[in-house]
Amino acid sequence: MSYEDYYGVDELSLWKPRTKKIEVKILNYSDDLLEFEVDGETHTLLNPLRMELMNIEGVVFAAYKIIHPLFDKARFVVRTDKTKIKALDALKLAKENVKRKVLELTAKIREAVQSGEQIPDFLSDEDYRKLRSKL
Repeated sequence: MSYEDYYGVDELSLWKPRTKKIEVKILNYSDDLLEFEVDGETHTLLNPLRMELMNIEGVVFAAYKIIHPLFDKARFVVRTDKTKIKALDALKLAKENVKRKVLELTAKIREAVQSGEQIPDFLSDEDYRKLRSKL
């Protein structure tokens, strides 16, 4: 499979990450187990999702494995205690938590950009000027 077949063609000859559409294929599903394959994504989305899943009460196991480093394809597994939460519900909750955190971070970045550059409390004006001159 060629690069163009896998990622698509960029008509402007500019490299753009994630030009490939994300596809999800369910491999195994029950109340306490959800196993799926994600084509078109790797650590960028899957690791925060895994970390968020592990913070949810009732999630016993959450992990993913990149199938091969040359391809953006991974297998993800979620196992839960079905008396506390179902696997699909845990995944939905984790997705919402990740989304909320991304929106909060985006808002804080916008706020920081609007407020402009500020001297940290632990630096004097002179130390800050010296530091800035090196950058």
